[in-house]
Amino acid sequence: MIRIYKYVLAFFISVLVVGCGGSDDNSEPPALLTEFEETKKLNEQWSLRTHSAIDQQFLFIEPLLLKDKIITAGRDGVVSVIDVNEGQHIKDINLDVTLSGGVGGDDDLWFVTTRDGELIAIDVVTSSIKWRVEVPSEALSRPVVAKNSILIRTVDGQILSLDRATGKTRWSYQQTKPALTLRGSGLLIVDHDRIYAGMASGRLVALSLNNGEVIWDVTLSSPQGHSEIQRLVDVDGRAELSGSILYIAGYQGRLAAIDVQQGQFLWARNFSTYSGVTVTNKAIYSSDERSHVWSLDRQTGATLWKQEKLQARKVTRPVVVGDYLVVGDVDGYLHVMSKFDGRFVARTSIGGYEDEFINENGVLVAPVVAGESIIVTTRDGMLYCYTIDDLVQAE
Repeated sequence: MIRIYKYVLAFFISVLVVGCGGSDDNSEPPALLTEFEETKKLNEQWSLRTHSAIDQQFLFIEPLLLKDKIITAGRDGVVSVIDVNEGQHIKDINLDVTLSGGVGGDDDLWFVTTRDGELIAIDVVTSSIKWRVEVPSEALSRPVVAKNSILIRTVDGQILSLDRATGKTRWSYQQTKPALTLRGSGLLIVDHDRIYAGMASGRLVALSLNNGEVIWDVTLSSPQGHSEIQRLVDVDGRAELSGSILYIAGYQGRLAAIDVQQGQFLWARNFSTYSGVTVTNKAIYSSDERSHVWSLDRQTGATLWKQEKLQARKVTRPVVVGDYLVVGDVDGYLHVMSKFDGRFVARTSIGGYEDEFINENGVLVAPVVAGESIIVTTRDGMLYCYTIDDLVQAE
């Protein structure tokens, strides 16, 4: 028996596949980094060790940015509060559990999910647990605050709405889940009284925030091929809503713009990503399954440019900082590209210990943008803050 996803597919496939033959790792090797003329520089403003380590687990535990604070968490159950401007550690909250998803919440309550299927609410003022409730199964994406509700999605394919004050379940929604899915769950999008969610089946649903009733249900991608792996069409990556248009993409499927008022496609094109999309006024940016970084026209989906030199480096979803895109990769590099043509303008290595399979300072989660600052979390729990500066000024 072999784990055929040993290195590459271990990022996101959540079950074992049994086969015959040798146990060699046949995954595509990461592209060697090529030299380029740096015109900008990533300047480190501060760095700090936190409890946000995930060890050798493939967990996408996203930090929560709130005004001048960033809240991080790791699988060891410690929530850390950091001053964004100064890089100063404010406090730790030890929950004595194993966490599975990122931190959600606001200025009053923070929410985390555990490996054992719990949702925990933390009172911000007292730093104590306000309530904790059991949910049907583990949740891998951060809880979402929506009015007086907390929304989570669990690995068994359920979306749940819970009362913010008590944790009592208000309603649940579930679709039949395929036998094979990606390891992860996309972030729920909430707007007014609607929830938008991409599903493991390749479908996209709009639900009523009040009672979970289906408003519309459309197919983003249909399974193709004969094997279970070929038929994976999970919609796990980050979607973005701009006005009444939702931009969303799935694995081995399509990237589309959808009018959410009617549940109608404005356009769609073949595309495969597990990290999702970032949207600006004119363009959509995404890293595909091979770590090619794309810029697409927002109105039509046509390709504006494509950067292929990070192939197989398992890069994150691109984030926009001014006129630039930033991605992290599994080897602990940050890459900065022009958002206009995709050319590289800066790069830095965070460094760190690398064993046979995993770079402990690898970047799995997309950087967080706070004004002009880029905040990056690494596998081993380090938190870094960078700015993009002119090269001459930085020397």
